[in-house]
Amino acid sequence: MYTNYYAEHTIFVDSVRKLVEAELKPRVNEWEKAGNFPDEVFRILGQQGFLGILIPEEYDGVGGDYRMAGAWCEAFGELPAVGLTTGVNMHSLVISHSLAKYGSKAAKDRWLRRAVAGEAIGAYAFSEPGAGSDLANIRTRAVREGSKWILNGSKTFITNGARADFILVLSRNDVNAGYKGFTTFVLDTSLPGFKVNKKLDKLGWRSSDTAELTFENVELDDSCVLGNVGDGWIQASNNLNWERMMLTLLSLGGMRAILKDSVRYAQDRKAFGKSISEFGAVSNMLQQMYMKLVTGESLCHHALDLLCEGKPCRAEVSMAKRQVCEDAIWMADRAIQIHGGYGYTTEFSPERWWRDLRIMTIGGGTSEIMANIVVKEMELLG
Repeated sequence: MYTNYYAEHTIFVDSVRKLVEAELKPRVNEWEKAGNFPDEVFRILGQQGFLGILIPEEYDGVGGDYRMAGAWCEAFGELPAVGLTTGVNMHSLVISHSLAKYGSKAAKDRWLRRAVAGEAIGAYAFSEPGAGSDLANIRTRAVREGSKWILNGSKTFITNGARADFILVLSRNDVNAGYKGFTTFVLDTSLPGFKVNKKLDKLGWRSSDTAELTFENVELDDSCVLGNVGDGWIQASNNLNWERMMLTLLSLGGMRAILKDSVRYAQDRKAFGKSISEFGAVSNMLQQMYMKLVTGESLCHHALDLLCEGKPCRAEVSMAKRQVCEDAIWMADRAIQIHGGYGYTTEFSPERWWRDLRIMTIGGGTSEIMANIVVKEMELLG
C-alpha cells in the first residue's frame, strides 16, 4: 500500500517502525496507566534524529520535506497511543518547524537545537476558553510598554502545555487592525507570570498532557516575536494546513494498525469450529475497513502531493481530514465489534484506538469546520 508512495523513504520507515517496536510499544500500557509518558521519549527520538525532519541542517535537523514528514507520521501513527504521537509531532513537526521558519535568530539559537535533541519541549497555544477554533475571538492581549511586551490572557486544550519549556502564544496586539492585529510570541515557561492552571482529564490520550494555561503580566522582548508584529494570523492559517495534514496522516497510520490487529484477531479467534474471519458478517466488516483505508490513502496522498508542490490545497486537506478522521473512528468501533467482549477491555487495543482517535475530528478544526471550508472552496470554483 503506502510503501509505494514513500518508496524513497522505505529505509527511513523501517527504522521508525523498529524503534517504535523496541523502545515505545512495550511501555505504552505502563504510561497509559500512569497517566503520563516521560520526557525521556523526546530524548530517545531526538538521539535518532526523528525530531528534526523539517528543521534545517544548520540547527542539527535533517532538512527533509513534507513527504518525509508524511512517511514519519504514517509509520509513527501505528503506535497505539495517539496522545503520545500527537504530542511528539506537535513539538517536532509544527512548533519547531514554525520556529525555524519565522523565529528570530536569538529565539532559534536559544531553542531549536535543544528542541531537535529532545532536550526542550514546545507547545502551541491557540485555543481559548469560550473561543475554541474561532481564532478571531481570542482575548489574550500583548501590549507594548517601552521596550517590552506585556502578555495577559489564558489558553486551553494545549498539547504539551504542562511539560513545555517554550510555547508559541497567539495573541491580539491591536484590536483595530483586523487580521493584522495578531502576533505570536515565543514564551519561555520559566518566566514570571506564566502558570499551568491544570492538566485536563480526558476521555482518551491518557498518557499525554493537555493543559489550561494563564499569562499574567508576562514580560517579553522583541526577540520573542515570531516573524513580524501583525503576522500571527497569517502564520496560524499557514500552520493549520500542515497541522491538519499531520493529524490526518496519524489517523491513517492508526487505521492501518487497527486493520492489521483486526485481521490477525479474526483469523486466530475460533468459534463453532472455525475462524471468525470465515463468517460472512466479519469478513464483510474487514472488507469495508480495507476499502476505507485505501480510500483514505488516496485522499491523504493527493492532498500531500499538492502541499509538497506548494499548490493550493485547503479544500483537499480539509476533505482528507474530515473523511479519514471520521472513518478512523468507525474502524475502531468495528474493531471493538470484531474483538467481541475482549474489544471492550483495556487488555486489547481497539478500545484505546476508539478513545484516542475520537478527538481527531475535533482538534485542528472540527469536521463541521472542514465541511464549511470545502463548501467555500467549491464556491470559488463556481
